[in-house]
Amino acid sequence: MAPGIVEEDMNFNLRKYNVSYNTGFMLESPLTSLPHYFEPWNHLAASVPSRLKTKTLRDAVHELPQLDHRQLVGHRQLRLAHLQLSYITSGYVWQDGDHGVPQLPKNLAVPLYKISQELGIQPILSTADLGLANWKLTHSDRPRDFENLECICHPPGDSEGDWFCIVTFMVEFNFSNCLKPMAHIIETLDTYETARDDSLNMDTTEDQVTRYLDELTDAIATMKAAFVKMHDNLQANTFFNVLRPFLMGWGGKGNPLPDGLIYEGVSEQPLKFLGSSEAQSGTLQLLDGFLGVQHTEDKRETLLHMRSYMLPGHRAIIEDVERRETTLRNFVLSSRNKSLHSAYNRCLSAVVNFRSYHLQIVTKYIVAASRHGVSGQHDNDDLKGTGGTNLIPFLKGLRSDTEDAATVPHDKKTKFSIKREVIIAAFVITGVITAINLSWVRSMI
Repeated sequence: MAPGIVEEDMNFNLRKYNVSYNTGFMLESPLTSLPHYFEPWNHLAASVPSRLKTKTLRDAVHELPQLDHRQLVGHRQLRLAHLQLSYITSGYVWQDGDHGVPQLPKNLAVPLYKISQELGIQPILSTADLGLANWKLTHSDRPRDFENLECICHPPGDSEGDWFCIVTFMVEFNFSNCLKPMAHIIETLDTYETARDDSLNMDTTEDQVTRYLDELTDAIATMKAAFVKMHDNLQANTFFNVLRPFLMGWGGKGNPLPDGLIYEGVSEQPLKFLGSSEAQSGTLQLLDGFLGVQHTEDKRETLLHMRSYMLPGHRAIIEDVERRETTLRNFVLSSRNKSLHSAYNRCLSAVVNFRSYHLQIVTKYIVAASRHGVSGQHDNDDLKGTGGTNLIPFLKGLRSDTEDAATVPHDKKTKFSIKREVIIAAFVITGVITAINLSWVRSMI
């Protein structure tokens, strides 16, 4: 548990969402191996990197026994099994790079599909696996940091592939520091609602929310600080030519498997799924929902689709925060407190800065790398991420929507106060007109 955070002391219960104040959306204390019955899965998952280099992974998959997934017990065993099988699946499909195979054998397809149904996620390697359930500490008595984190399943690219995951781990872990101030703001606003006619209560609430918003802004800044480390140990050509193909999904225009992948023993028709994407993490979607950022319909449709790749609990916390009657944004808009508006806008700016840096990462690792790694010229607007989106327009749009959420400058009236003063002015004008009419009537008598 992070210093100063005791789960039981917080009224906003995260446990029911499979979220923790200690690890955020990251799986707490993930298992690193399954029971002996599943040793064939343990062994093959551990050998994926070497077998990809020798092009022997498909042969090994064909020799796998058909294991009964119902022997798995508990959430953590299911998560590790899904990580292992989806990881092996990506290696099987993309063993030869961009030239995938159209069918997944039954001994892999059936348990992966069934486990996915139990977990409520998709039968493909996603952020829920590689980004949230794939971590372990090198030394259990040392804190989580870049030097003390390892991958359970190692993606292609050797140490560079591992570094991609480790940076992702740290961004997610740093996000967990956002949860405490968010919970405090929710609790503060709920308390305010019970006595909102009290002007003193309003002043106190504004001061408390301002303080917690500053804490949230600082926490978001640490997410970007972790993200910046991506450049330290990952080269663009390694990501684009080695790691990125491994993270692709199947199905859709421009995909090597445009019709999708047949899961033998599950469906005779090919199934289409998106590859792993940052948008499949709940971090930014939860921040958007909490801050009241409204995305345009086309982008929101994409983000909602990405939620189908999240664990049900992770989807639920975003939806519950979005559905709250007492929202942070409405509270800020109803206030004329300059410090509160400034704190809210600084928090939005921290999210904008994170999204701006994400654009820089994409430009380096995908846009620029595509020009060097693949023959021919590419239109930036047509480049797609592993999650299937048109990268640059989509990310710029998300950033723009976040910028647009900034509240009116503190020296101007809020919409609420403007509306109130218009009504008052109308009564005054009506009164003046009435007085003039009475005076005119008297003069005629």
